[in-house]
Amino acid sequence: MNIIDKRDETTKKTELELDQLQVENKKNVIFYALSMALGTMSSRVLGLLRDVASAALFDRTITDAWTAAFRLPNLFRRLLGEGSLSISFIPVFIEAKLEDTKNNGTTHRAQNLVNGFYTILLGILIILTTLGVIFTEDVLKVLLEQEYIQNTAKFALTVRMARIMFSFIFFMSNFAYFMGILNALGEYSLPAMAPLFFNVAMIISTILPQSWFPKSGDGIAWGVLIGGFWQMAVLIPRLKQKNYFPKLSSNFLNSDVKRVFKSMAPGLLGTGLLQLTTIINTRFGSQLGEGVLSYIFWADRLLELPLSLVSVSLGTALLPTLSEMWSQGKKEKMLETSNHYLRLNLFLCLPAAMGLYILAEPLVEVMFRRGKFNLQDMQITASIVQIYSLILLASSLVRVLVPIYFAMKNTKWPSIVSGICLLIHFFLAPFLMLHWGVRGLVLSSFVSALINFILLAIPLGFWVGSYGWTTLLKCLIKNGASTIVMGMVILFFVNHVYNPYHEISWIVRTSILLGIIILGTLVFASSSYFIKSEEFLSASHSIGGKFKNKLKRKSISKGNNNGLKK
Repeated sequence: MNIIDKRDETTKKTELELDQLQVENKKNVIFYALSMALGTMSSRVLGLLRDVASAALFDRTITDAWTAAFRLPNLFRRLLGEGSLSISFIPVFIEAKLEDTKNNGTTHRAQNLVNGFYTILLGILIILTTLGVIFTEDVLKVLLEQEYIQNTAKFALTVRMARIMFSFIFFMSNFAYFMGILNALGEYSLPAMAPLFFNVAMIISTILPQSWFPKSGDGIAWGVLIGGFWQMAVLIPRLKQKNYFPKLSSNFLNSDVKRVFKSMAPGLLGTGLLQLTTIINTRFGSQLGEGVLSYIFWADRLLELPLSLVSVSLGTALLPTLSEMWSQGKKEKMLETSNHYLRLNLFLCLPAAMGLYILAEPLVEVMFRRGKFNLQDMQITASIVQIYSLILLASSLVRVLVPIYFAMKNTKWPSIVSGICLLIHFFLAPFLMLHWGVRGLVLSSFVSALINFILLAIPLGFWVGSYGWTTLLKCLIKNGASTIVMGMVILFFVNHVYNPYHEISWIVRTSILLGIIILGTLVFASSSYFIKSEEFLSASHSIGGKFKNKLKRKSISKGNNNGLKK
């Protein structure tokens, strides 16, 4: 009887320890995501200032040329750098590092993986960058419609800018690899803050007198290159401190490197298909007239602010955690953790999407309407932002679902889904463009993003297990109610207090807009507290607890130091 009691007591103790560990994992992911969000917010604010300056100082010919030229290096950066590279590398790296830890550092799998993979990556980047600079014009002729190419001065400027900027891919792919290593080691703040250096370089290059450069627009092209180098270089000291700065290695085809490439191949295909959507939008948009590429780019920048702060931060912070759980065979915990953060993501993105939709015109007006950015530019950009607010919801959910597949090293299904969504967008976009022009193009992107989420969500029950969709539906209903209340309050004040067509000063407009945003946030938070939203209470408790523990540790450390001095 005593033996049985002891076993029961041991079992209860083990279960309690596991529950505490699970709670701690949730707190860690929220804290890591918050760290990333703070860094990302600083970067995005500077990025918006950069876009505001370029919209005001340059005409639509130059901004269109820069946008089209930047698509080329940015495409490869997302394809190689921020796409399949990091999502294929991180799970294998974590597995290798766990084995090194179990063997008390007697094995060096993780370091060999870092060095071997980087050796191959460096060779690929050197070849790709060289070819990109040589064949820039030929590639742009594939990317752009004939209407754009026939404007010879504009096309020549686009080619010139693209040649200057193409080496950006080299620096940014290195940055993405360095960031992946640091994220896998639990470092999130510095990689999230690094884009600040890129945006500082871009702001400086934008406001410099154009007479300093051979051609108008050259400055913002060189700013991309210099900013990319700074963004990469700032991570190098931290990698050296962690003893994981990659070195060239003759053992570049070890088993772990091969596993990463094996996982990367379908992921590369999937990411490539996803990025082809950008090419399609660039090609279709280039036939819709002057300024359209710029309008889409600026609306996308406003979308990226909440998407990066919430979904990208959560998705990036989740991948190492889910990968570790999967490697340890904790499948149920992995599903529960992912579902928790999908609900948290929905909780944050619902009000963000509502606010973005209702405040689209005031936001664009306050941010961009000055200099060469006129009333017509404002109205078209705002209408695109409203559709992008719908894309925010679909894309944010995809960003949290995808790490589940990558943690399981299943990159095939996301690739297939990307291919299906690309085909839908390719055939649907021209039809919608006939009726709604550029708005139809963006609406097609929303439809494909929604289908992407559905096709990723359905198979989870077959491959992993029950995902708890009922819980997610309850979250949608409860937090949807708070979002509607917030939306009604915002709409009332927009209609009765803010009017973008009244001649009032920019400071007054900005103050009114900020007041409405703060009021809407308080209304949503109050409603969430009143209905006892689980996501609201969980996030508040996790963040508050994490900071309290940090302050407590500092206080204890300070007390110990004072004791030593005495």
